Amino acid sequence: MNDIRWGLVSDIHFPRHDARKVELFLKAMKWWQPHAIDLLGDIDDADSTSRWVEGTPRSMDLVDEGVKGTREFMAELNELCPKAEDLHFHDGNHGWYRHKKYLEKNAAPFLGMINAEILYQPSNYGFEFHDYDDKPVRRFGNMFAHHGESISKHSGESVRNDVQKELVSLVRGHSHRQGAYYSTHELAGLNLEGYEIGHLCDESKMKYEPTKNWQPGFAIAHVVNDTPFVQLIQIKETDEGLTCWIDGKKFVT
Repeated sequence: MNDIRWGLVSDIHFPRHDARKVELFLKAMKWWQPHAIDLLGDIDDADSTSRWVEGTPRSMDLVDEGVKGTREFMAELNELCPKAEDLHFHDGNHGWYRHKKYLEKNAAPFLGMINAEILYQPSNYGFEFHDYDDKPVRRFGNMFAHHGESISKHSGESVRNDVQKELVSLVRGHSHRQGAYYSTHELAGLNLEGYEIGHLCDESKMKYEPTKNWQPGFAIAHVVNDTPFVQLIQIKETDEGLTCWIDGKKFVT
């Protein structure tokens, strides 16, 4: 296929998501009809096994609202984007990774009874699951995908650090920021790109940073002859409502 449309989204943090942002993303994807979709981690906030709820009645409720929201989101993508057959679910530092760390510490025997497939059922929705501990996954050309490791307080610096570490082009989430990084190494013949794609969470529900240098949004790419042309899609509040633009078309919710 000469033009593969690739949609990417990260850091929704169900149930601490922003319903309007999620609605806007789904509305845009329904129109755009991607052929490939990557979920770049922290789709589930995994609140029930975080240190914030230890010792409370919410602790250790694995199939919680975050898990249910993640399953429902994958089901909606299946329904709205029937052309999307190349589907990848990259775990983040929230999600299964957090649940797994909790079980390792507090209930190790259960690790043989539950895993990401049982919890999220990604294969039921056609998604290939990748653990957060896994290496970045090559997607198109020299572009790899992962939730991301490095965290910096400035836009673009987190993905820069990961690109410099791996020496590949990378699209990622994790920072809740949008930013891009480019690096050309002429003698080595390397042209590297890095993108951190933003978030769809409700900032008012995320209490671990009092002031947030975050940018809502997602990413798309046109992949032509295995070369991805990545675009960061900003979400902004306007007089009409939450707004984004894709390929010259405006979406509002």
